[in-house]
Amino acid sequence: MAHRDADVDDRPFECDLCEDEFETREELQDHVWEVHEMDGDITT
Repeated sequence: MAHRDADVDDRPFECDLCEDEFETREELQDHVWEVHEMDGDITT
């Protein structure tokens, strides 16, 4: 079975809003929530 290594960069997840790149979908989602939806105002 073919593995997806051929077309996968080191960081396959890119933020559509600022083009930052992340290694995992979870990191991307955290970034979008913290930076774009909360304007960097994280109080936790």
